[in-house]
Amino acid sequence: MMITETQIWEKFNTNKPILIPANWLERVYSLDLSAELRWLIGERLGLLAKEGWDVIKALIDNYGNQPELIYAAGLCHQKEACSFLLQLLREEVKPEISVVRALACWGAILSTQELKSILDEKSLQMRLAGLNLLSFKVHLLTVDELLDMVRDLVDDFREEVVIQVIKILQRRDEDEIIECISKIALHGTEKIVETALIALGSIGTTQSVDSLSKLSQQFESKTHRSIAQKQISHQHINYSLECMR
Repeated sequence: MMITETQIWEKFNTNKPILIPANWLERVYSLDLSAELRWLIGERLGLLAKEGWDVIKALIDNYGNQPELIYAAGLCHQKEACSFLLQLLREEVKPEISVVRALACWGAILSTQELKSILDEKSLQMRLAGLNLLSFKVHLLTVDELLDMVRDLVDDFREEVVIQVIKILQRRDEDEIIECISKIALHGTEKIVETALIALGSIGTTQSVDSLSKLSQQFESKTHRSIAQKQISHQHINYSLECMR
């Protein structure tokens, strides 16, 4: 007996995810279902870990690399799924966004060249997905490698990309990183400048405080000068608290 889409929705709406077995999800999955329902089935399979991965593999064999199944492969967090996704990435002439997103939590095991090829793509979604991967590898790279990764991205015309770059860079405290963030602060949008100044404040080294001081003197905007001074004040307060301990 064929299960209708309405019946599938009713099953989802009346049962907790863990109570719906993987073999039932496999049985009802079809390319004839709406995209929303296929993605929901993929999500439920991904949440079932090893049991889900066994079904995801079978569905990929039957239906090909559908985006919702690739997403499910990433969500299940199985080593075999990771190997499968890496193989897909390495076989592609150009990275596919579904595969890059599915690899989200495995960024640390990608090579620098693989990450660079993803970040070199021009689309907003691909660059944001690539930066998410880079965030898992940021402490495994040398300063030169990290700065080379984001060299083109710091000048990206899209605010979201530059802000994400700053948030990654602020997790390091080398002088070269501080210099890079300081340069971004001089030429960005209001939100980019604010993010860069807060990043320098969060780094909290002598060099970052010096950079904030220099920037506060260079800014024409009163708002920017105020943010820089506020970050410097925070550093002085933190230093005083440390001395009192």
